[in-house]
Amino acid sequence: MALGDGIRRNIAMVSDAERTRFINAILQLDTAKFYPDGVSYWDKQEDIHKNAHFHNVDVHFGPAFTPWHRVIVNRLEELLREVDPALSLHYWDWTTDPRVAPPGGAALFTDVFMDNSNGDVSHLLKNFESSEGAELGNGHNKVWRNVGATAAKGDGTPNLAVDATILSNTDWPSFVTALKAAHDNTAHSYIGGTLTNPHYSFHDPFVFLVHSNLDRIWAQWQTQPGHPERMVPATAYAGLPPADATQLATELVEPWAGDTGLEPWASNPTIQAKVTYMDISVVTPPCYDTNGSDFHIVASENPFNSATNRFQIIFNDVPEEETTWRAAVVRVYSCMDSTIRVKPGSDVVAPFTIVFPPYGDVIAKHDPAGIHPYTDVEIWFSYKADLVGTAPQNIGPVNTTLECVETGQTFDFELRANSIHRQTVAVQLALDQSYSMTDPAGSSGLTRLQVLKDAASLFANVIQKNNGIGIIRFDDDAYPPNDPTYGALAISKINIDDFSDGVRIEALKQIGLHGAHGNTSIGDGLEMARNQLNTLPPGSYDQKAIIVLTDGLQNTLKSIEEVSDLIDDRTFAVGLGTETQVNTLELYNLTKGSGGYLLLSGLLSTDINDMFRMRKFFLQILASVTNTNIVKDPTGYINVGTKIKIPFPLTLADINCRVILLVDYPVVNLSVETPTGAIITMASAATFGATFNSQSGTTTCSFNLPLAFTHPPVHSGGWYVILEIDGVEYKRYSHMKEGNNGSSLYAKGARYCVSVHSYSNLRMQCRLDQSGMTPGSLMTLRASLKEYDLPVAHRAVVSAQVEEPDHSTTTLLLAEGDPGIFQAGMIASMSGIYRFRIVAEGADYKGVPFAREQILTGAVFQGGDQPKGGGDNGGISGSVRCCKLTLRMLWAILVVAILILLTLFFKR
Repeated sequence: MALGDGIRRNIAMVSDAERTRFINAILQLDTAKFYPDGVSYWDKQEDIHKNAHFHNVDVHFGPAFTPWHRVIVNRLEELLREVDPALSLHYWDWTTDPRVAPPGGAALFTDVFMDNSNGDVSHLLKNFESSEGAELGNGHNKVWRNVGATAAKGDGTPNLAVDATILSNTDWPSFVTALKAAHDNTAHSYIGGTLTNPHYSFHDPFVFLVHSNLDRIWAQWQTQPGHPERMVPATAYAGLPPADATQLATELVEPWAGDTGLEPWASNPTIQAKVTYMDISVVTPPCYDTNGSDFHIVASENPFNSATNRFQIIFNDVPEEETTWRAAVVRVYSCMDSTIRVKPGSDVVAPFTIVFPPYGDVIAKHDPAGIHPYTDVEIWFSYKADLVGTAPQNIGPVNTTLECVETGQTFDFELRANSIHRQTVAVQLALDQSYSMTDPAGSSGLTRLQVLKDAASLFANVIQKNNGIGIIRFDDDAYPPNDPTYGALAISKINIDDFSDGVRIEALKQIGLHGAHGNTSIGDGLEMARNQLNTLPPGSYDQKAIIVLTDGLQNTLKSIEEVSDLIDDRTFAVGLGTETQVNTLELYNLTKGSGGYLLLSGLLSTDINDMFRMRKFFLQILASVTNTNIVKDPTGYINVGTKIKIPFPLTLADINCRVILLVDYPVVNLSVETPTGAIITMASAATFGATFNSQSGTTTCSFNLPLAFTHPPVHSGGWYVILEIDGVEYKRYSHMKEGNNGSSLYAKGARYCVSVHSYSNLRMQCRLDQSGMTPGSLMTLRASLKEYDLPVAHRAVVSAQVEEPDHSTTTLLLAEGDPGIFQAGMIASMSGIYRFRIVAEGADYKGVPFAREQILTGAVFQGGDQPKGGGDNGGISGSVRCCKLTLRMLWAILVVAILILLTLFFKR
């Protein structure tokens, strides 16, 4: 027996030293510990008990009797521990004579412990008396006893059957009736004296040993193996008449709720406990030395399969080549340490593995403070889905068995998994290299070419493995990847999710070589992009997409309109400029029917949002083409000494998550905080199954869900991105960057953009439709929310933060019409670009919060419904067509003339 282990024991069997500490603590409660109203802790117990007789319904004559006395016993134990933290409120075993020392134990009614067994107390407890005057039966206010005068057997022990008789009752009403009868008719009567009068009984400290035993028998009944429902609030009192059940569910436990007028709870809200008898703090059994140990499987984590008589560990919808972790969860109610392990000889086989603990056992530690009613023990298993192209697969069952070492109890499990095909996409970048790319991109100090390279490089760095990327360039004409002068990159598969991937490196090299030459033939670029996608062998990728980036108006054939019939895959257009500087109408018409959309940058300034705008565009398009969702996408500044925590929610529908940090200077450290408060850093990533990548101004943190090796399982809930300045790097860059850039870093701090992406079964898709491109046209926003391909009906709010052309802002609430479909419209009366940040916030089917974001742009301007340039052939005039043909003819004539002259020269 360990003093301070939190277990309540037969007080006759604890050490003499502990009994001495116990009675000394009670004496201090009476003489040295006082409430603000001047009443001692001990006398307040008398006030509480009397209060329970008179307030509302007398708890002694209704269904609250047993749970109310558990609360007063628990609270007295808390007071004892204020005096001596190692103490527990032990019990008197009703079936024994407290005047007689049991084998190995001690008598309780002695001069140095509970005082006299007959007549008034006159030793240690001589000052214990009623605070309200004479007590019936002895004519004064002293505590007195008359042990064994009534309710006794011939051997002097109480006339009470063994505990097993009470415990044999299988339902709450019959159990509590038997328990209360033993308490009322035998225990109090057997001690006699003060304890025979309900109104005065709590003057005597011995009453708490009586009621601790009452509570012990309830706790033992609750913890009988196979009955976890007795420790669950909703079923703890199952079988009561409806009126009694309603009372326990609605009545507050007084006086601690503060509604009876009894001080200090009535006037001090900070110490009030407004709970009902259904509260977990009331229902949870304290630790007694007679409690059973109950082990059961959490059905919500491991559903039972009646066909195989096993609990299941289910790996649902694991994308190909992904590794996911799931746990077998054993809920342990025990007052001893319990060791759970995979039973030797029942190890799992591939494609499953045991990942935690890889060696050794998991121990459910007993909690001496009794704060937690149970401990969940988790044994973690992993499943790795097979190679791309093999899904869908259904794996299992693979059987395994867990065991409790101390009790020998076993738990049979089966592991099952199904893999899903994570769709891959071949993305063809068609990049404008016309001469106007050397022009300023606005007032930011950057050229359009610099902006293009920055955004396209980010895309190449963060596109996920197994997807393909290709690059072609266009000016007057478009150039295939193998062109000797302006070649780029044939569509190639990304092999690893790391910045060191060879295809990424080659893509970055080609983007770095991008230049500015000639005129603009957007149609030629689109046609070449389409042709490159057409060369891919059937089945190479699940989907194909084109991203065309252009900064100007088409002024050379082919036009967009001439090739629009070729575009049958998702096509995204990024217009680097204003609504009048690019072919807004034509690009809008081109993209809207393909599943893609048009994004317009406008003139980029030094504003932080403009700085990240093009990179945000490319990150969002990446999310769109890979069926990924954006959870959060904020920007801001961070300076030395500041820690920024950006919240983002994840749900059980989320399969994996990637946090992408963009900064103007690589001086910001990224970490992620889980809902349990654990911190994932670059150094600790491996212990969570997470990976970090960092290059220049981009850092990513990726992890599958639930998070590996964590207890309890970490999946849904409130997560945080944490940003902090790296002092060493900050000092280095602030010294290196003298002048405007350095002073900006020093004055304002580093600029950041955080984009949280989730591959998920909870998806949002948005689109913008325009009735026209001229002022006065109707812009209609539409958002669709689905969870596991079913509408997210009536549990989300969708709004759009609108920035109008004059930079004024407003908010549109999208109304839900059909389930999961949200829509709103506005008249675009002002010429220019409209920016929409659509935000969805709601709860998944289990009530866990989620968030989704997406950016859309629209534009109206005078003449916007007319193709650029007027004339025929999709907006390129006949003179332009004639000019292009004439130039080509002139070049041909010039080349022929040069050849003739060279021939004549060498003949001489």
